[in-house]
Amino acid sequence: MPYENQFAALSHPLRQQILNRLETHPASVRELTDQLAASQPVVSQHLKVLREAGLISATPAGMKRIYRIEPGQLAELRSYLERHWLNALTDLAPEDSAVDGADD
Repeated sequence: MPYENQFAALSHPLRQQILNRLETHPASVRELTDQLAASQPVVSQHLKVLREAGLISATPAGMKRIYRIEPGQLAELRSYLERHWLNALTDLAPEDSAVDGADD
């Protein structure tokens, strides 16, 4: 599966919360730790998973790193999901001939 790392990264509730926080604005580990009421090592570990999956990026800012969502990777993941969703819906749609024959 081409996006298994991204899906795995999104599967944890705390990582989902981190992405939700980063949606509104970039943040440091300290800011995320304060907002999420989680320890710094726990938040750092989850940030590492998200970063390795390409869902976020980190930019050095003095003594800290600022984390932000990586919109390009999320857009690719969204496109992948939409394609598969549309294919699944198409597979579930009744054949035109079956629908036409049922009304006669």
